[in-house]
Amino acid sequence: MQRRRLRKGLLYGIALLCLVNAAFGLDPTRKISQYVHDKWGDDKGFIGGRIYAIRQSSDGYLWMGTERGLVRFDGSNFILIKRPLPESPPISPARDLVTDASGNLWIRLEGPSMLLYHDGKFEDPYARFDLQDITFTAIVPDYEGRVILSGLGEGTFRYGDGHLETIVSAEQSPGIVISLAATRDQSIWLGTQANGLFRMSQGHISKVAQELKDLKINALLPADTGGVWIGTDKGIHLWEGGVLAKLNLPSSLRQLQILTMIRDDDANVWIGTNHGIVRITRSGAVSLDQLNPKPGYEVTAIYEDLNGDIWFGGSRGVERLRNGVFTTYSTSEGLPSGGMGSVYAGSKGRVWFAPLTGGLFWMKEGQVGHVTVDGLEHDVVYSISGGDGEICVGRQQGGLTVLTEEGDSFTARTYTEADGLAQNSVYSVHRDRDGTIWAGTVSAGVSRLKDGKFTNFSDANGLPSNAVNSIVEGFDGATWLATPSGLASFANGHWSKYIARDDLSSSMVKTIFEDTKHVLWLATSGGLAFLYSGQIQVPENLPEALREQIFGVAEDSTGSLWFTTSDHILRVNKDRLLSGALSDVDVQSYGVEDGLLGVEGVSRDRTVVADHLGRIWISLKSGLSLADPIVTSKDAVPTMVRIESMAAGGTRVNVQNPIKISSGIQSITLNYGSTNLAVPERIRFRYKLDGSNQGWSETVASRQVVYNNLGPGTYVFRIVASNSAGLWNGPETSVPFVIEPAFWQTWWFRVACLAACCLTVLAIYRLRIHQVTERLNVGFQERLAERTRIAQELHDTLLQGVLSASLQLDVAEDQLPEGSPAKPLLKRVLQLMSTVTEEGRNTLLGLRTKESGNQSLETSFSRLRQEFSLDCKTDYRIIVDSVARPLRPLIRDEVYRIGREALLNAFMHAHANSIEVEVEYASRHLRILVRDDGRGIDPQVLHSGREGHWGLVGIQERSEKIGGNLKLRSRIGAGTEVELTVPGSIAFEKDSNGSLLQWFRWLRQERLETPKDDKGK
Repeated sequence: MQRRRLRKGLLYGIALLCLVNAAFGLDPTRKISQYVHDKWGDDKGFIGGRIYAIRQSSDGYLWMGTERGLVRFDGSNFILIKRPLPESPPISPARDLVTDASGNLWIRLEGPSMLLYHDGKFEDPYARFDLQDITFTAIVPDYEGRVILSGLGEGTFRYGDGHLETIVSAEQSPGIVISLAATRDQSIWLGTQANGLFRMSQGHISKVAQELKDLKINALLPADTGGVWIGTDKGIHLWEGGVLAKLNLPSSLRQLQILTMIRDDDANVWIGTNHGIVRITRSGAVSLDQLNPKPGYEVTAIYEDLNGDIWFGGSRGVERLRNGVFTTYSTSEGLPSGGMGSVYAGSKGRVWFAPLTGGLFWMKEGQVGHVTVDGLEHDVVYSISGGDGEICVGRQQGGLTVLTEEGDSFTARTYTEADGLAQNSVYSVHRDRDGTIWAGTVSAGVSRLKDGKFTNFSDANGLPSNAVNSIVEGFDGATWLATPSGLASFANGHWSKYIARDDLSSSMVKTIFEDTKHVLWLATSGGLAFLYSGQIQVPENLPEALREQIFGVAEDSTGSLWFTTSDHILRVNKDRLLSGALSDVDVQSYGVEDGLLGVEGVSRDRTVVADHLGRIWISLKSGLSLADPIVTSKDAVPTMVRIESMAAGGTRVNVQNPIKISSGIQSITLNYGSTNLAVPERIRFRYKLDGSNQGWSETVASRQVVYNNLGPGTYVFRIVASNSAGLWNGPETSVPFVIEPAFWQTWWFRVACLAACCLTVLAIYRLRIHQVTERLNVGFQERLAERTRIAQELHDTLLQGVLSASLQLDVAEDQLPEGSPAKPLLKRVLQLMSTVTEEGRNTLLGLRTKESGNQSLETSFSRLRQEFSLDCKTDYRIIVDSVARPLRPLIRDEVYRIGREALLNAFMHAHANSIEVEVEYASRHLRILVRDDGRGIDPQVLHSGREGHWGLVGIQERSEKIGGNLKLRSRIGAGTEVELTVPGSIAFEKDSNGSLLQWFRWLRQERLETPKDDKGK
């Protein structure tokens, strides 16, 4: 458990460092009014009352110490923590919040009470450190992440490495300390309630700044120079170089009550006063535009979060300042009111823009200028273009004006109808790369100014319409015109046009733009289209916003396209748009939450342009806005996913411990959030569950996932999040858990079932063998009875008759004289009858043998040498493998007859030098192998037998009758093998020594069987 906590704390710490290093803070070049300003009060769910402190914990939650207690904010909801320790009473107001190097959140409560928060759990530090009801009045972290605490009448302490040490004793305490600061020189600064400022260095305490000896020191902040900023009820001071420095600050700031101070990552100092928030930049610039002289606007807490956003609050709730995607310039930055029209970004950093109400303005490095030459201040400017130090202006009434820049002054040359211009009302103007100027008029076609001379073109020359909405120059030098009746191009002195029948969704082309891949984008009244390789196409899967009228198009430095409509500002992935594979994640819509004052576009030529840095300038009814995609992507802080809760079957699971879920749970629910508090509604998630057959999910905005009917096993839930800029640059969060199996799902139960199935199959097999054996036994008994009957009949009839006839013939032969010619004939008949009688007796002996049960097979086979006339040169051997086992009498008899027939063939026909009989009593079978090295048998005879001979057929029939397997192998000149195998359950008598002995014998014999097989081969 402890190791798991340590590992998780380490991961949180690494993630925290990554987040802090990635955060660049608020852009100091912007005015405070240009930041996105979010507010939460009672109307938006804030429930804390007056705010005393703000801090973010390592798991991403924002905590606020308020007069009502401790409030937690996850970006969407505020939760008042009433009982952090379940067995303790409700907590008092939370006065201070700090974090230490270990990621612990220290919560100083009113009175002798304090809490520690880490890894989702609260702890009482009084019990851990035996603090004995000390009331702490101030708390602050030092540069090493240690925590310094000052107690009421108890001295000052420092916590680090798990230990609490006293650094200022109660006797040394300068009074009631209400503010603390630690500087890099290891000094501790103590601000008191009524005794001024003190410094502790090398164990000694000294009073600092006699000028402040009786003042209340509300706040202290280490300065970059090594000194200390001092906030009092009578303004702000800086102690530097052993004296109070003279500050070049507005007099109003010196009179305000300073309540709190912080320094952000860009070294800007943020000051909370009794009338609002103030910023002092590193260069010393002071922003006072958020001050309000009315009461009730005090700022008592300021904090910079992990994203670099500034949070502050007081009695009116909590507020946040953050960088938006856009920097908007409006009347507060010196721009005229009434909305902006055409805009042009020059190569020297000067941006030109024309208000809808008239006039021509420029802006450079925050400075705004107004052009008043040639009556421009009294005319409405429709369009602006330029290049090579020239600015071309299309005017409503004054024709075409060309400005030449000379520093911050300009000379002008204006062209009208008197100079050959087609019309004095010029709606669109464009300057080509070679200096040619095109002026598209409201109703008289287009004029081309080249080498000081005008050439006019109208519908009579091939234009679709005499009204020109937009003009661009293509990469190949062709000039493209957008008109209400279609698209026109001028190249090599000839005009070409495209209208609705040429695949345009509408002939009304409002504006055109060529991107870096030479694709010409067409904004029509029916939506978006593009021209590539001479063919007009409409992109597939267009969002609804791009199916309405588009006012402006431009491409930024990352290759994305920007569009403005009547109520949308869109950034679109160009490559996905061209391929027709556009999805929701490829389209970003912007609004007031991104720094815009409004999203209503304007219908003028060139209202969206890119400057030489790839930044996007957009003219809107609400002002002029700038978006820098490079800075936006670079400042995108990685977002980490936080697992907020987990439930199994509706029961909450503690995610801090190893998670084991009992069997039978139908559903598992995980709720999660992100550490990114900026625009949380734009955070997207992707997740997967290792251990299941599901891959990564689609991108989702929901913050809950439910898994149903998961089987037992080990799983790992993995999830990642994109930040509000759409970048998937955050770390992966994982939650391992185990679903325990029910007893019927355990391995031992499955093994037991498998064993039971095997035993059942074995029992069925044994039963079947028993049935077959019994059936064979019945057959054998019937055959034995039949053989006995036949033997009796033969003995009582045929054999007795033959013997009787033989006796009578013998008597007749004796009565014949010696010289009788019939006597030799009778002798031959008697000899023949004697032979028949002997053969009959042998047959009866075979039918009614009484020694089969007492004589082993190998013994019977060995006696056949005497029975057959065997050449003494023939080697005859009997080989017995393993220990002989008792055979069923009938089986033994049939096996013997099969073997006898095989040996008879070998003796009589093989002409062999060697004949072998191998008898094997294996655990599961009886095997008889008769082998000779004689002349062999013809394969045809081996296969189908020889006509009139039934020996081979007979042994095959006998083998089948007893359930044996007979194999005949022979080749001409290579001998013959006859192998008979009979299953042991049929061949052997039942063992009376029990099953255990049978298993032992089987194991023992199996070890001996391997080499025998080889031998047989």
